[in-house]
Amino acid sequence: MSRSVFSGLSLLGAGDALEVHYPRSIHDAERAARVARAFDLQVASGAETWSVRGGFPALKGFFAQLNAFPPPYPVQGIAREKAEIPEVSCVIVVNENLPFVREQLLPSLAANSRRPIEVVLVYNGAAQPDPALPGIRSAWGAVAAGYNAGAKAARGRYVAFFHDDVVIDDPGWIEACVAALEAGAGAASPEHRRLESVAGVALPPLPVAKCVPLVMRADDFRAAGGFDEFHYVGYEDLDFSLALASRGLKLAPVKIALRHFSGMSSTLKYCPVPGLAALYALAALPAAAIRRRFSEFIAHGVRLEGVDVMRIGLDVQLLYVLKKYRAWLAGIDARAYAEATAALERSLTAACPFDVTLVLPRFRELDRAMRAASG
Repeated sequence: MSRSVFSGLSLLGAGDALEVHYPRSIHDAERAARVARAFDLQVASGAETWSVRGGFPALKGFFAQLNAFPPPYPVQGIAREKAEIPEVSCVIVVNENLPFVREQLLPSLAANSRRPIEVVLVYNGAAQPDPALPGIRSAWGAVAAGYNAGAKAARGRYVAFFHDDVVIDDPGWIEACVAALEAGAGAASPEHRRLESVAGVALPPLPVAKCVPLVMRADDFRAAGGFDEFHYVGYEDLDFSLALASRGLKLAPVKIALRHFSGMSSTLKYCPVPGLAALYALAALPAAAIRRRFSEFIAHGVRLEGVDVMRIGLDVQLLYVLKKYRAWLAGIDARAYAEATAALERSLTAACPFDVTLVLPRFRELDRAMRAASG
């Protein structure tokens, strides 16, 4: 692995004999040693890393305190009584991050959901399903298809779409989202981003409501047609946000206490670190460090014959969105969006030495090959 924010990071061992090596650049050894004493752990300090040994439960508590997170939620099952009609169906698409979902996300939902919920796990990555966590299978790695498959199996009046890298810390999360919907919103989400430029062209911002969670009425989701399964990864959330907005459905921001560790699944897939999935399950790393590692990976890209097929694949999906909603975007600023579309087409032509329509199939193939090689 090239030098990165994760350099020196690893987890080795099993059971009560786990050993974590941790970069000083993320947390200094002196503070780690002070926190470790409360958990009967000892920190050994090195030049660029420190290490700590212990069992999974002790390390889980240690890292929560080290990162100033709430204490770990009890790991427990979520009732799935078939006779009970859930109010909210929580659709979680699991790619590489099943240990985190089991140890962090699901316990947080069990602890903080005051209304009846069901969990619909959709396995769409390389991870094998956990027999204790039944779910459904979807197309390999395609997030949009995974969300649609989960929504089809959902039984609740409301559906809440989750990434597999979220922890809910708010017992009122359902009430806050439902209140926004009852006030007239078509969808509610605590994390909204804005796309403000494309290929160097400034735009009236486009809304991107993230699935952390994205909550809406199940009937409204079905009426909107679901997520567009053209997308492999990257712009399915922008596409769906525009699908709702173009139908006159308001995207409402809501305030919910949560932790979003953006980039977990991608770093698991593309940035090999010994024991990284278990480190994420321990919540051993702050979100900022994961985002930085993800940014390092994106800067390098996924290359095939010298071509960054990931970057081009993302741009192809963005171009698809701009063309799909061309008429609606023209009603906002026809000149700006036309210029951005043309600029993106020129950029793709210059960057791609082969037919750009082949990019997504090639990226899918390369993605699977890389995962098979690392597994």
